[in-house]
Amino acid sequence: MSTPRTLSRKQKNDLILIFVILAGCILYFALHRTAAPANQARTVVISVGGEEVYHGSLGIADGEIRIKGINGGSNVFVMEKDAHGNVGLRCTEADCPDLICVHTGLVVLPDEPIVCLPHRVTARIID
Repeated sequence: MSTPRTLSRKQKNDLILIFVILAGCILYFALHRTAAPANQARTVVISVGGEEVYHGSLGIADGEIRIKGINGGSNVFVMEKDAHGNVGLRCTEADCPDLICVHTGLVVLPDEPIVCLPHRVTARIID
């Protein structure tokens, strides 16, 4: 039978360094990827073909925003609250073939886009 191999001092230091780096990365993303509080004022920006067509404050009382995309297509966006009370943006309707924009779901984080490539529509929340 073989005896269990022990780690050298250098290997132990390497493992500690890897653990510290991973812990730092997890902490960074946990602190920087949390949603903003529900009472913080934020803005919705929607662009078609790189040209801004809607710029407004984020609030659930605004109803729906209907955007005409390239080639006559359209997308419908609504603002709603998530389970934590944060207001976000969702694409509820689109007449594109793949519906990736609809399947993106509710976006509450700043600069996380909702994209409809066939219509060249991009919607995002900014601080």
